[in-house]
This record gives sequence, C-alpha cells and structure tokens, in this order.
Amino acid sequence: MKNIFVYIGSRNEESRLFRYVHQIINHARAHCSAIGNIDIYSPLNSNLLPSTGCKNCFEKGFCPSEEAANDDGEQIKARIEQADIVILASPVYSHNVSSDMKLLIDRLSYWAHLFKLTGKAGIVVTTAESNGASFVSAYLEKTMSFMGASIEHTVNFVNSEQDLADMYAEEAAAKLIEICDDSYRAKPTNQQEVTFQTMKMILLDYPHDHFEYRYWRDHGLFDCQSYEELLNRHVKV
Repeated sequence: MKNIFVYIGSRNEESRLFRYVHQIINHARAHCSAIGNIDIYSPLNSNLLPSTGCKNCFEKGFCPSEEAANDDGEQIKARIEQADIVILASPVYSHNVSSDMKLLIDRLSYWAHLFKLTGKAGIVVTTAESNGASFVSAYLEKTMSFMGASIEHTVNFVNSEQDLADMYAEEAAAKLIEICDDSYRAKPTNQQEVTFQTMKMILLDYPHDHFEYRYWRDHGLFDCQSYEELLNRHVKV
C-alpha cells in the first residue's frame, strides 16, 4: 500500500485547485487498490508559524516554533516522512507560489541538506488564470528534487484551457496509479548526484557535533559513494 501526502497551498476551499486535486485523488483511489492512507493538509486544517531565520533546524535539527500549541509543523513533517508520494499543489500568485506554500517550503528548507525525500515520488499541481504556471511548477519541482524526491508528474491547470482540465486530471490520476504499482522505482537525476557529492564534501568538514554532520553520519549518507546508492537503500522490497 502506498501512502500519499498532499499539501494544498490555498485558503479557498471552493477554488479550482482544491477541485482538481480532489478529482485526481478520487479518480486514482477509485481505480487503484494499492493506495493506502491519504493525508490532505492545507492552511484550512493546519497552521504553520512563519520561519524566524534562527537556523535552529539547520544547526540542531528541530524548529522551536513546533513547541507552540498553534503550530502543526512537527505533525506535517511526520506525515511527509511516512508518505511514499508527496503532492504539492499551489495556485499561481504573481508568478509565484502562494504565501502558505512558501511557508511550508521555508519550514522544510533544511531537508534539502539531508535528502529527506529520497525514495519518494513527487507530483506538482498548479492552477493559474493565464500564465506563470511554468515558473511555479519549475520551482516546486526543483524544491522537492533537491530534497531527494523523484518528480514523476507535473500538471498545470490554466484557466484558458478549461476544456482540457478533465483530461489533465485523468492523466495525473493515471500517473499516480502507475507510481502506486509495486514495480515503480524512483530514479536519480544528474543534478541530485552533483548536489549529493557537493553536500558530502562540505559536510565532511563540519564540526562533528553539528546536527547535519551527525545526521549524515548516523543515517549512513557518508558511507554512500553516490546518490544512486543512497536511493537504492530506500527502495521498498
């Protein structure tokens, strides 16, 4: 069974973004018995406090904001780590992600040093009135890829192409079903390999009590000769 995590960066439950994401998920679930738990988060059912720039997550591995009663960061991170597939969905606001999506990325940014999404499949969904979707989807793809995810599908719902929306949703659902098959294997990219080697070289010179050094040591990243080797360690058999 494959678990799915979804974050919808919109505060409008009646938006096209909510509608299309649910259309994709509902279609996939109706045609695939391999889909397990689906966690759908948004600013409407969760809260994330803004990043303070304290760098505590990079240096010590935890966010002080997560100690606050009104912050769901720890829960969201746990759900993402438990997922096999991560879907990030954002509306296009002035050729950028929504502020809520950016907030999520800010809070997860240190994961790009740890390859926390290694072995997970990534899907990107955007909605736009007329343009800007390519900028936003490229940013979300890059963000998840640097965290280790294998980007398997991107779908941009542009309002000027409404007659194609159902087809796009079906294609996204079909890809989701394909990823849920036991034969699916994530593949590394050249950029992930370069980033892995660069981070390894940098972190080997870090103080040994620094969180990121300890994470790489304790999780065997230093022992891997390549990112592909690390990825293979995450393959579920």
